[in-house]
Parts: sequence; C-alpha cells; structure tokens
Amino acid sequence: MAEPDAELEPVCPEWADDQRMAFLFSAFKRSRDVNSSDWDTKLAFWGPLLLQEAARRQRISFKPQELGSWFRRKGAVPLGLDTVLQDMARRGLIQKESCFATSIDAGWLAWGVGLFLIKPLKWTLTSLLGNSSISPDDAYVIVERVQEKAAEVYQLCQSHLQTSHSVVSFVQLQEMCQAVCRDEKTFYLCLLQLQREKRVMVTEIDGDKIVKFSHSPTNRVSAVTEIDVGVYQLVKCEKMLSQKVDTLSQEVERYNEDARSRLKAGKKHLALKSLRTRRRAEKRLESIEAKLNTIQVILDRIYSSQTDKTVVEAYQAGLGALRESMKDVSVAKVEKLMDQIEQFCDMQDDINQTLAGENLDAMAVDTDELEAELNALLDSPADETVLLPDVPALPGTLDVKPAQAEPEVMEEQLDTALSKLSLSDPGLRGSGAATAPPQRGSALLEPAQ
Repeated sequence: MAEPDAELEPVCPEWADDQRMAFLFSAFKRSRDVNSSDWDTKLAFWGPLLLQEAARRQRISFKPQELGSWFRRKGAVPLGLDTVLQDMARRGLIQKESCFATSIDAGWLAWGVGLFLIKPLKWTLTSLLGNSSISPDDAYVIVERVQEKAAEVYQLCQSHLQTSHSVVSFVQLQEMCQAVCRDEKTFYLCLLQLQREKRVMVTEIDGDKIVKFSHSPTNRVSAVTEIDVGVYQLVKCEKMLSQKVDTLSQEVERYNEDARSRLKAGKKHLALKSLRTRRRAEKRLESIEAKLNTIQVILDRIYSSQTDKTVVEAYQAGLGALRESMKDVSVAKVEKLMDQIEQFCDMQDDINQTLAGENLDAMAVDTDELEAELNALLDSPADETVLLPDVPALPGTLDVKPAQAEPEVMEEQLDTALSKLSLSDPGLRGSGAATAPPQRGSALLEPAQ
C-alpha cells in the first residue's frame, strides 16, 4: 500500500516556517544540562508529531529508517530522531517488537512467518540487559495504537462469533480481521496485545491453531477445556459436511441435466447411466445430510446447556444474595418488633389523651356554670321595663339627641315616656321647643323627622 509523501502535504502548521523548522531539524545539544529548553522544545514537538503521522498512515509499528521519508522537508531530514525515540521508549510510548513479544507467553509466534527479524534468544538478552540504543533495523511498536487496533479486533470478533461458542480457528479469525488489520504483521501484534490483556488465548489442537476469546471485555479468558475442543471439532465437522452437501447437490443437478440432454440426443443408455450416478449421489447426499443434522442437533443442545448453566449460576447468585440479606431476619424477631411498635403506639395514644384533657386555661369557667347561666337567661321574662336615661332640659329649645350607645326603644315604651311629660310647663306652651326637666327614668325623646 502506497503511503503519502510527507513533503507533499504539510504535517503540522509550523511546517512552512523555515526558521522554526531549521531549529527543530537540528541535532540535540550533547548534554541536556547545557540547554534544557532546547531538549524540551524538540521532544515536545517531535514526539506527538510522530504519533500523529503514524495514525495518519494507519501504522502501528515502524522502523527508525522509515522516519526520514516521513518527515523529509526540502531534502533535509531531522537529525535528532534517535534521541526522540529513546525518550518515547523511556516513557513507554513505544516499545521494541522484540521486547513486546518477550513480555507475553506466545509460543505460537513460531508458527508465524516473517513477523520478527530477531531470534528469540536475542529478544531475551535484549530485555535482560536493557539495551536502549536505537538501531535502524529494529522495529518499534506504538503501544497506544496497538491497544486501539486490538480493541477493534476484539469488538469485530465479538460481533461475529456466537456468545456460547468463543473458540475459532486461527485461519478463520485472520480472514475475519482483514478489514481491520492491513497486513499479517498488524494482525499478529493485535493478537499479542489481546493475549497480554488476558482477553484471548492461542493454542494448538491436532496441528490447528485455535483462538479462544473471553465472553466480555471485563472478564479474563479461561483456559481451553475439553468442552471447547469438542465444540471446536463439531463446528469444524459441521463446516466440512456443509461443504460436501453443497458439492453433492450440485452433482445431482448436473447428472440430472446430463440425463435429460442425452435422452434428447437419442442416447438412452447414457441417459440411464447418468440417472444411476445421480441416485448414488442422492444416497450419499441423504447420508451426509443426516449426519449434518445430528451434529447440528448436538451443537444446539450444547449451546442450550451453556445457556441453562448461565441461568442456573444466576439463580445461585441471586439465592446467595437473598440468603445474605435475610440472615439476620426471623419470624420471632419480626413478631417481637411488631409488639414493640404496638406498645409504643398505645403509649403515644395515652400521652395524646392526657394532653387533650389538661386544663391549660386557668381563667376558664366550668361548663356546668355556663349551662346554668344560659338556662337562666332563657327563663327570664321578655317584657321587663327598660330604664331610659334622663332627658336633659335646655332653655329655649328642645334639643333631643338620639342615644348612640342605647338599644332601640320600643313603641310602647316611647308612649309611656311621652305621657309623663308635664304639659303645664310654660316654656313648652310658649315656644313649643323647650322641654321640661325630665323625670329620672324617663325615656329620651327622639327628634321629629
């Protein structure tokens, strides 16, 4: 796959600044203590830029000798990339392929072709001695990119594989991941990362490499069991028989067409021969279909049993949780608790009744006395004489003011009060306005309307 030329397309905004790029393309100072800002500036620029360019080229590994073509600018290449790679390796951003492989128990790598150029013995020595020198021929793995690509492979396999059967052949898995892994090396590196994360396990059965996946990303993959081997062999046999069924079906159809064409050509004996061959093929087809059906029934039962096992485990977990939550609860404790609740409720009712019957108002009158007074009011006569205040006498005029605070005077009481007035008063005869001094107890006259 052809990769884009970095010189044709700027890889960063500063790429067009000649003065800035001349500084960044220059070599590092011999000692960091001499000029630490020189080191920090170049490391902060080239480290992220290398990761960005690797992602743009869809690469998860590289060789140092390739970086010259990645960052070539006007015929010049960066002079301090070795120092940048050493710093990235120290921080764990990149790792040698040899060290990446030796950290994983991956004996199956011997089955791969051309993955690594260094022998396993040298891998071990390199990891033990801690050699940090940069060789142009050493391949480096971008750890973050490998992790991302491995996650894509895992999600792809989880979506294609059955949840009840997590074992697949190595060849089938590689074909499945062609859309994600651009080459065989990328596929191997992703598989190594998944094995490091304990999400896959690669082993060999009867000369076939098989891969087992964990059921979920949070769970670790378990060891390959006899059940996994049996299921894998059944699936393999099912696939083989399915291919034979397809082949025999095509043969039956071909023999049938041959018999028809030969009969039309007048070659009856050849047509009969084709029919006999077709019947033998049909018998083989029926036998293989019966075997295939038996294998499919067995696989269905295995898948169903695994589902039942999961349900039973869920029941057991639920029962354990229920038992744990109810271990301190019993019928006797509940009855005792209910009795205590009833006792405290009765006590609260007694307190409320006591508080309601307490005489909080010291000036309150007894209810019996209030009832006796009310009965006395009802028994008193309604026509008692109402005593009116004396009417004041004024000289010359009769100024009678209505009582503002007295109750309304009845008509008979007004007539009685009027009859008591002395008509012989000379002031009353002469002016008609003056009034005689009223008698005590006489009613107050209201002015004429």
